Amino acid sequence: MKFKEIVESPCGIRCLFDELGLQSGYARKVLLDREMMTDSGRIDAAYATLRRFFDLVVTDRRSVEDMRFRLQGLRDISGTLSSLAEGATLDEIEFFEIKHMALLAESLAMGTDLDAVIGILDPDGLRIGTFYLYDSYSVELRRLRAAVEQDPDDGGLQEQLAVEEDRLKKVISDKLRPYARGLLQTLREMAELDISLALAVQMNVEGLSIPTSGQETEITGMFHPGVRAALKAKGRDFQPVDFSFRRGVPATVIGANMGGKTVALKTLCMMQYLYQFGFALPAASAVMTPFDDIRFCIGDEQNEKTGLSSFAAEMQRIDQAVAAVEKGGRVLLLVDEPARTTNPVEGTALVAALLERLADRPNLALVMTTHYTVAHDGQCWRVRGLLPGTKGRTMDYRLVKTTSHEVPHEALNIARELGIDPRWIDLADTIMKRQYE
Repeated sequence: MKFKEIVESPCGIRCLFDELGLQSGYARKVLLDREMMTDSGRIDAAYATLRRFFDLVVTDRRSVEDMRFRLQGLRDISGTLSSLAEGATLDEIEFFEIKHMALLAESLAMGTDLDAVIGILDPDGLRIGTFYLYDSYSVELRRLRAAVEQDPDDGGLQEQLAVEEDRLKKVISDKLRPYARGLLQTLREMAELDISLALAVQMNVEGLSIPTSGQETEITGMFHPGVRAALKAKGRDFQPVDFSFRRGVPATVIGANMGGKTVALKTLCMMQYLYQFGFALPAASAVMTPFDDIRFCIGDEQNEKTGLSSFAAEMQRIDQAVAAVEKGGRVLLLVDEPARTTNPVEGTALVAALLERLADRPNLALVMTTHYTVAHDGQCWRVRGLLPGTKGRTMDYRLVKTTSHEVPHEALNIARELGIDPRWIDLADTIMKRQYE
């Protein structure tokens, strides 16, 4: 899976991507083409690199800003360099691109053989970013240019000059060709530098953290950057939450509407993606474990193009996730309120059956939010819920483990907090009490 495949994920990872502050379009392209890491050793190596750049951001911000300013000049010339490596004769614009890139790499102290490349494209040693077929490339070139200047209407001289210029372009291309692959590598390394610096700056600005890798997932102080920013714009604070889960033990999250269950699930999905792509995480601390496949089933699954209803589309998507589990790879399955669009009797049965169907799977970590009361042998987390007798924030969004799987009945109280027509809500309260008498 590539990063570009999850940018539009409903978990909201785009909010961090859009605020990353990459200095070059090429770095953006490289990041979007980056493959998700599934090996903890590779992930840990990526975080070791991020740690070094974060330390640089903290201790030498001036050098960081200087590098980022220079990286604004990074351009994607991979096509030019590939053509050169494959035997093409380049034109003057392409020579300029290579010279500009080599001078940029030299200023950043990156790459090898840069002196040789720059020497080929800068025979007069001027060390400026422009390129021209300099007279010093050839005595014949100098002679023909002088002759054309004296007699610009002489077609024969013009043709001879064009032949000489073409010959020199081939000569220069042949001289550069042995360095093409190395230049491609240097180009990629500069894009990675841009990405690493941007990630480190974002980590510092947003208060993100570097996780450690382990056999289980354990997160403290988790928050959703997009939701936090939206709340901050309204003068409100995001309440961080703690959460943990592991493979082989299903976990459910219960609580009232507006209790933050879906936001918590989105944040878990975002955290997992960020971890496996080497980003700092929105949490105070985290121990993470990699998965081969991440499945996120959330929201209104209705597909107008296929004519599927919300329920049908949701069921198909969950079924595909179950099939992925059967293949044997390590799977993280995050499901938000499955079967909520059907009647509660069948909905409860479907949720209970799904938990039983996926029980005791050592390759699966299942986290599910639900409004249905379903007992199971795994973990159950509950949103703390309404805080009686308080003013201002009346909802405690923190998650706590519970041995009861009974879904709390807080919808009517929340409706009252929202100022909904009290006669309607009181009547609903009366009817509900009759049902439980």
